[in-house]
Amino acid sequence: MSDKDKSADNRDEGKSSKGKHAKRDIISDPPRHSALEVSVDNNIDKAMKILKRKLIKEGLFKELKLRRYYEKPSEKKKRKLKESLKKIRKEEARMKKNPYLYY
Repeated sequence: MSDKDKSADNRDEGKSSKGKHAKRDIISDPPRHSALEVSVDNNIDKAMKILKRKLIKEGLFKELKLRRYYEKPSEKKKRKLKESLKKIRKEEARMKKNPYLYY
């Protein structure tokens, strides 16, 4: 057996070709297994609308839009802060409109 054959055997035995970054690839972003079911009752258009509504409610379209371009961590923090403030203002407006629902 030549030296080249021995080195090839050593590489095949549990060593990754990616080196030190192999663990990072395994750990990052676990696959999502969420299934959405929509019943089709002879009306494809209606089923598509229902599916789209479910996907919007789940936040898939928003996430796709955000992932089109890289968002710096500082921009991400600012966006999250704005979203949380918007959510708080929205909740306060609802409470002001009909306070009996919240007490």
